[in-house]
Amino acid sequence: MPRWTRETILGEILRRYETQQDLSYSGLSRDNLPLLRAAARHFGSYPLAVAAAGLDYDELRRYRNWTNDRIIERLQELGQQGADLSWRHVSLKLDPTLAAAAVKRHHFGSWRAALEAAGLDYDAIRRYHDWDEKEVVRRIRERHARGEPLHAKALERDDTALITAARRRFPAWHASLTAAGLNYGEIVLRSPSEKR
Repeated sequence: MPRWTRETILGEILRRYETQQDLSYSGLSRDNLPLLRAAARHFGSYPLAVAAAGLDYDELRRYRNWTNDRIIERLQELGQQGADLSWRHVSLKLDPTLAAAAVKRHHFGSWRAALEAAGLDYDAIRRYHDWDEKEVVRRIRERHARGEPLHAKALERDDTALITAARRRFPAWHASLTAAGLNYGEIVLRSPSEKR
């Protein structure tokens, strides 16, 4: 049994966080009771130890309340916002508790399965973050040449990878259309069913 110090406690909490292990109170009481007791002894309570490690205890315990439906709803919401849904970005920055919950065996078991359950294209999501401005412009022009609608709602429905990459590379969707040499006002006013 290790001799716990404030430093080793914080180090173990962070190690468990980085390896996506359960850091909820009940999870730790099941998996590592000595750490839980040491954290309470050295920091006054386990949540205070988590805070001392620079983590948000409320965020860490929230994933316990995730259901498959809530995971899907959150992924779709983030997809519509044009968020980077690559595993690395979600698990490290955007929503680590969502990522941790989604890949648990009793939910989806993998990030790919979670994205696909939400109706999102895993292959496009893992590729779009490599698109530069020229690639975004090229794809917009291709879509325009095929007569496909270019208003944001159509892209959110039909090509989330393109609109997500565009929103990451340009300040707004209309800026990416302008960069592609298209008139944003005409795009918005044209009926989605109209084809050129």
